Amino acid sequence: MSEPVEIWEICFEEAGAVDWQILDPREIAAADAFIHADDRYRYGVMHTALRLRLSELLDTAAEAVPILVGAHGRPFVAGRAAEIDFNISHSRRTGLIAISRAGTVGVDVEDRDAAADYAEMVDTIFEQHEAACLHRLEKSVRNDLFLRGWTRKEAVAKAVGTGFLLDPKLFRVPLDDRGSWSVSVHSPVTRQLALIDLSSDARAAAVAGAGLQNRPRVRKFRFERTSARAGSLR
Repeated sequence: MSEPVEIWEICFEEAGAVDWQILDPREIAAADAFIHADDRYRYGVMHTALRLRLSELLDTAAEAVPILVGAHGRPFVAGRAAEIDFNISHSRRTGLIAISRAGTVGVDVEDRDAAADYAEMVDTIFEQHEAACLHRLEKSVRNDLFLRGWTRKEAVAKAVGTGFLLDPKLFRVPLDDRGSWSVSVHSPVTRQLALIDLSSDARAAAVAGAGLQNRPRVRKFRFERTSARAGSLR
């Protein structure tokens, strides 16, 4: 792992079959809990990709990667590999995996949808002043800024380790166009996190973490190549 933080992008239309054999019983049970087959498939793809990449980094079989679940339901790598942190997020079309050797990391992605209207969700995500500004905007502009703010707040909350158990209205994130920033979060102690936009024309996305310095390169995950390498470790 040559970079402190890796970002891997997965397109579900190109992902192929899930390798259920490398997932552990907890992951399979979580997948089976989904009502819709598409949701089960996306979960399986994301966790297959995660295990395949961690397998490469840890030089161990994918099914042997020691992933446990800690406080607030956040998964982590146990044992000798505990210096690696990871986080995953997916929308209907796209998944992102963030893997860090530089402290905790959080990532979030949401599809852009021109037909959507997020007006009713604004007050649940943004504090009073932010929400008032968003409500005054025309729909398409409001939608764009909402997705920027939503993904950035989610990435920060996931890097803190609580997800949205941390009230997103308790901290602010910039709504500027693509860039990088420093965000201060109190939960319960003050933490300073770097926040970097990863958006594209098709999706809004962001990554947050203590060890981020520059915008990580977003790389396409190649299942065939990674699966072949992971198979040689068994």
